[in-house]
Amino acid sequence: MKTFKITLVILPIMAVFISCSKDNKSPDPAVITTPLVTQMVVTYSNLRVVYNNTYDDKKRLATVGTSTYVVTYNAGGFEIVRPDAQLITDVNLADGRIGSILSYYTTERYNSTFSYDNKGRLIKILQTRTANGQVIGHFSYTYSWDDNDNLVSNTSTGNSGDTYTTTYSGFSAENVNTLRGKNFGFNYFGTADYPSDYVPNNNGGSGYIFPSIYAGKLLPSVIKKPGHTYNVTYHKNAQGYIDKIQEIDPADSYYNIIIDIAYQ
Repeated sequence: MKTFKITLVILPIMAVFISCSKDNKSPDPAVITTPLVTQMVVTYSNLRVVYNNTYDDKKRLATVGTSTYVVTYNAGGFEIVRPDAQLITDVNLADGRIGSILSYYTTERYNSTFSYDNKGRLIKILQTRTANGQVIGHFSYTYSWDDNDNLVSNTSTGNSGDTYTTTYSGFSAENVNTLRGKNFGFNYFGTADYPSDYVPNNNGGSGYIFPSIYAGKLLPSVIKKPGHTYNVTYHKNAQGYIDKIQEIDPADSYYNIIIDIAYQ
């Protein structure tokens, strides 16, 4: 029987609309709008995952994810709550970026700290997991970038020292990544945006609150994971936003992934 590790990859793309109205003297200031993602549907061979987003009047996330996660904002960051599971995720900001995340329910707690390089790109997440006040594990997630601000790899290291690395290549100018966290009302991920599917969520695994968003200036056409290589293609809607991504495993179609994206 075939099994596979779910990795949720969402790569929508942002376009900028500039509208001007002219009078007899001079044009009005440009008006820039940011399209907000309202739904993402990730289809696997035997599974379909739906993410629905709503926004408040400030164009910030109000509810998000595969369940009804409610987002509230405070002076230091924001909190994500799933009421039916008594699951709470507290996100603390530092200099406008995510500095730390604490997720907890019952007796388990997951504390993650974020580190950035001198260009403001996320390079490491360190996570400590506790149960009943006792440390039960340490995990790390590291990210590597090229000189053009493209994400080229990420590596997760488990409590036992085992590693899992994903590499990205085949960058093309036609696949410019113009979507950032702001298209989810969430612009807190550093200068190159958010390259992880591990946080923020409740337990450090692939996210049921947020699917991952590719980071970097360009999007890859090849993704390599242990045991699998994916060829990635993108489709754009009439407005120029990516509305479909296909990750194709030439060796076995069972592992193919299709992502459909809808905007406001």
